Amino acid sequence: MTAPPRDGSGRMSRRDQATVSAAALTGGSTAGAAVAGAVVTLGDLGLQVLHGHLGLAAVGGSLSLGVSVFLVVLAAAAVMRARAGRAAQWAARNPWGFALLPGVSAAVVIFLLTVLVGGGVFSGVWAAAWHGAAVYGLTGAVGSVAGRRRRRR
Repeated sequence: MTAPPRDGSGRMSRRDQATVSAAALTGGSTAGAAVAGAVVTLGDLGLQVLHGHLGLAAVGGSLSLGVSVFLVVLAAAAVMRARAGRAAQWAARNPWGFALLPGVSAAVVIFLLTVLVGGGVFSGVWAAAWHGAAVYGLTGAVGSVAGRRRRRR
């Protein structure tokens, strides 16, 4: 990946930060994140069925949780890789800037998912807001810990 252009102050624009965050996310283990998301989705759906909550709302909630876990695991794997490229190194130095992309991605996907399974717009906004915030917080926290660990080496 080539170095992103910078404005005169030496800071990257939001667009460049999103581009570098996306590049860093590609360094994560997609297969491992998909397995983690699928296990959480199926486990939550199983618990929903055991408690007698059947229907699209149960499926939508379980899928939303699975998407959140998928994005957190993918982002954590990308930041914690030992042989990281420049994008992952930037993500480790700027964990909260990096966490924006997975958080916003989770919010958008979960909003669409909730609306499509019949949850409605207001329910979709609520689900998107709290799942996106949770993904943002968890990804930023993991990135902060991984970044500190990497700087100590």
